[in-house]
Amino acid sequence: MAEIEADDDRVNLVAEQVIAAARTGDDALAIELADRALGDGMRHPALYNVRASGYWRDALYRAALDDLRSAVAMMPRNPMLWDKIGFCQLKLNEWKVARLSFETAIANAPALATAHYGRGLALQVLGDRVAAKAAHGRAVELKPDFAEALGSLALMSMGESNIPVARRFAERAFAVDRTQPTARIAMAMSGLQSGAIKAAAQGVSEVLQEGKFGDDPQANTVLGLIADAFDQRGDCAQAFAISSGLNRKRREIQEPRFKSSRASEVVHRLRRHFEREQAWPAPDNVQDASGPAAGHVFLLGFARSGTTLLETILASNAAVAALDERDCFSDAAKETLADETGIARLAALDGPELEEWRRDYWKSVQNAGANVAGRVFVDKWPFNSYRLPLIAKMFPHARVLLALRDPRDVVLSCFRRRFVQNADTFEFLVLEDCARFYAEIMDLVATMRPKLPLAIHQHRYEDMITNFDDSVRSVCEFIGIPWNENMREFQRAADGVLHPNAQSGQQVRRGLYKGAIGQWHRYARELAPVLPILEPWVERYGYSQVS
Repeated sequence: MAEIEADDDRVNLVAEQVIAAARTGDDALAIELADRALGDGMRHPALYNVRASGYWRDALYRAALDDLRSAVAMMPRNPMLWDKIGFCQLKLNEWKVARLSFETAIANAPALATAHYGRGLALQVLGDRVAAKAAHGRAVELKPDFAEALGSLALMSMGESNIPVARRFAERAFAVDRTQPTARIAMAMSGLQSGAIKAAAQGVSEVLQEGKFGDDPQANTVLGLIADAFDQRGDCAQAFAISSGLNRKRREIQEPRFKSSRASEVVHRLRRHFEREQAWPAPDNVQDASGPAAGHVFLLGFARSGTTLLETILASNAAVAALDERDCFSDAAKETLADETGIARLAALDGPELEEWRRDYWKSVQNAGANVAGRVFVDKWPFNSYRLPLIAKMFPHARVLLALRDPRDVVLSCFRRRFVQNADTFEFLVLEDCARFYAEIMDLVATMRPKLPLAIHQHRYEDMITNFDDSVRSVCEFIGIPWNENMREFQRAADGVLHPNAQSGQQVRRGLYKGAIGQWHRYARELAPVLPILEPWVERYGYSQVS
């Protein structure tokens, strides 16, 4: 279809109709007209901009971003387009490029308050608190009634333990919007710190009930901290209620992205396939599959099963190079696991295509900065568990460490922690979904193990905590590295291995911690609906004797 550009009178007429509909508040008509015109081959920045607003409304941020980029290609100096691009990138957790987009908007419109606010949000997550605070302050200078920016300043002031200043910013925010969520969350944290526990609980409950969370990503982080504070006080019901409310909102936001591509459905299809599948023979003549590494290890299992702790311990050995949670498989390789046809093709695959996938894999490892030459490379990505067929084909000589932890502690931790949203972590947002996803993956691994030519070693988190030397020595022997006394001082390796925002980073840095064992008992009432789903795996992995 030939494209009809913006200098065509017909396109301009349609664009004017779209803009008129949007200005009168008929957003549905404006979006419908824009979508139809773009489908007919018309190209105009207003058409892309309006359709992007529809995608944004439906939380389809990637689609919105694509349309906004098409619009800004036609109007590269339009600050409002760059501003919207920045907010889309924030929603997609693309913090660095979001900051650059907001800075482009500011370069073209220095007085655009929303761009300064958005830049401040990006800088917060990137760890530059001084610049973030200055950006939010500039937004408020430009727009004194900017409730969202005032709320962020209140929250940042609480992070500095400056309660009087936090209260002043919160009061200014409330004068504009009594329900401004970031300011209310800041005040709830203030209440906890000053001993006003009931008021803090009431404030958080109202935020969760109203479902208004705002744009500030730190607000959700602080809600998680408030949940942890109630947990530490022994009020597990309140802690769980906060986690549940957070997850309901996250699911509402993220469902349009993942409802048609559920990871649980992929796992379910794989399990049904391998229930019928014959055992795969060991491949012949696979050479140099380990690339530049002296050995290759996949550390997998399920999130919150102690994989980060084990990875850091292994990385403290000079014979090991580790890469923390970087998905190194190419999309072409992963697509073979999407359906029956792809799995059948993978089973029969040999030769040049596999070699190409291996080259892509090692290139990804190299680009991530891992120095694997002459060392045993540990690839830690928990959800490689359902990629075992891919590992068996591409790297049949690799060693696989299957990390285990009490399933009840795993599911509780996955439900209560905050993760960057992808197809896997989306399954954590409903307690029953999380438990079923765990059970499906464990069932899939159990089904595949006798049918894939892979060496797999089960490693229990609890054994590592209670009998460190024997547990880690067993792992070292399995992956072919010598035990080293320095492995007991693994905390020193954490900063060189872990991403600064890694969920498990704080726990790893404080060393071995027995208190994480059996946490589920404190939440037995909240977990009661899913305990029957987890019971077969509690039994199979020997946790019923210690419950």
